[in-house]
Amino acid sequence: MPEPRKYCFYCMHELPEADGKCTVCGSDNRERRNGGGELPFCRLAGKYLVGHAIARGGFGITYVGLDEMENRRVAIKEYFPSGYAERREDGIHVRSAGPDADEAFETGKQKALQEAGIIARVQDVPGVVRVFDCFTRNNTVYIIMEFIDGKTYSALTEKNGPEKWQELWARLRPIAEALARMHQINLIHRDISPDNLMVREQDGSCVLLDFGAASGKITANQEHSKVLKDGYAALEQYQDRGEINGRADEYSFCATMYYLLTGERPPTPQQRRYQDAKLKLPIRLNKEMPDKARAALLKGMSVRQEDRFPDMEELIFSLDARKEPLAVWRIALGALAGLSGAVMAAALAAGLLL
Repeated sequence: MPEPRKYCFYCMHELPEADGKCTVCGSDNRERRNGGGELPFCRLAGKYLVGHAIARGGFGITYVGLDEMENRRVAIKEYFPSGYAERREDGIHVRSAGPDADEAFETGKQKALQEAGIIARVQDVPGVVRVFDCFTRNNTVYIIMEFIDGKTYSALTEKNGPEKWQELWARLRPIAEALARMHQINLIHRDISPDNLMVREQDGSCVLLDFGAASGKITANQEHSKVLKDGYAALEQYQDRGEINGRADEYSFCATMYYLLTGERPPTPQQRRYQDAKLKLPIRLNKEMPDKARAALLKGMSVRQEDRFPDMEELIFSLDARKEPLAVWRIALGALAGLSGAVMAAALAAGLLL
């Protein structure tokens, strides 16, 4: 077993000497400490070295780690729900935050295990983050995933501005294909957004993350948990008993593309439905996108579920933009506002579409 202090706490690259300065990230390793409520520098399951906490969300904490058996960097996702969990005195073991949190804490643990199982079902699909291991320890759940050197697409867009169409589609087409494969085996991601897409620094390829909200298709009147990112969630995801199928992912995927192409987060479908907000046509913000692809994007962002494409395969075909039929463009404009062709001209004149 390698000497743990010979690895950088912050990036898990090997150090020239124990607790020395990292020649890769420049970090000083004389002090190895995470924030309050986060794991200390330790080893899990006898072979996973836990390093710096790199992300913290509502359901857990993600650390950079090292698989000492395989000698590879990994991402370690720990179930630690905000408001429902706390550390025991040893700083490692986890417990619920109190009697009122017991049920939610235990339910969340089962969902964390389900997340690992869901990702395992799509391990052969390019564009999906890989899972190497999943286990329970310390009264919680750990998912060991591939470590991705890169940044979220939202961070890249904030830094560099909107993406060019050809580059964006080259990166996101594998993601669309991955979603199509997921839908074929009755899996809906339900949480696609620029924050859940990582762009690898090495080759610029894109990877889909965070399957914590993924589930099978949800029928109308079936109760379900709401997973919402304003601007990216479909209308049916806001409804208590809305039918959720692959078209919800279609909406979120297209809304994500809209942001990456324009630099503007789209208004929510609720705001659009009641005409409180206007969706600017992408041609006003990104002129490089082919007309057919632009039409497909808007159709995929239709407020009404039935106005979107029937499946991801048809969306992919249309976004490939091999043809430029004007009729499709006009139909998509009508679908964009949830309007019939008969009132299309009136909608344009009234300023519903910019």
